[in-house]
Amino acid sequence: MSYSWSSPDHEARVLDLATDLRSAGVDAILDKWDLREGQESTAFMEQMVTDKDIQKVIIVSDRVYAEKSDQRSGGAGTEAQIISPKLYSGEDEGKFVALVFERDEHGNACLPTYYTSRIFIDFTDLTRATDSFEQLVRWIFDKPLYKKPDVGRPPAYLKSDEATITLATSAAH
Repeated sequence: MSYSWSSPDHEARVLDLATDLRSAGVDAILDKWDLREGQESTAFMEQMVTDKDIQKVIIVSDRVYAEKSDQRSGGAGTEAQIISPKLYSGEDEGKFVALVFERDEHGNACLPTYYTSRIFIDFTDLTRATDSFEQLVRWIFDKPLYKKPDVGRPPAYLKSDEATITLATSAAH
């Protein structure tokens, strides 16, 4: 999970989300659990892109994360340098998803510039928290809520070489 240490409340919310994901069967990797004293933090951040075992990356975006990403400052800025080339190149398009935790004064999602044209999961409405969490878990497990139906067979009248008279309502019938 990629996020900014915006405030103690935000960090607690991210920690709760990661804990909930683990309870839902997701092996969530979080710096608070997986990065220890003496370890290289940049290598830890690069791991999300380079490690073949990491199949999904969650970007928890609030105003601070978006600003630091765009300014290339702090950990969020380092992560932006790692993630954005992958997204711009089209590689691993299904590997990254942003969770929007905050909106600006105009109601726009606080997202890094490199993610603004992509679909995100909205976590700003706490009354829809369960729906947002389900959407996230479905994305992680590649189990979308709506499955595209199989294509059926073309209507029989398209196969006929004979000129037949049909009523205008026969297709509806």
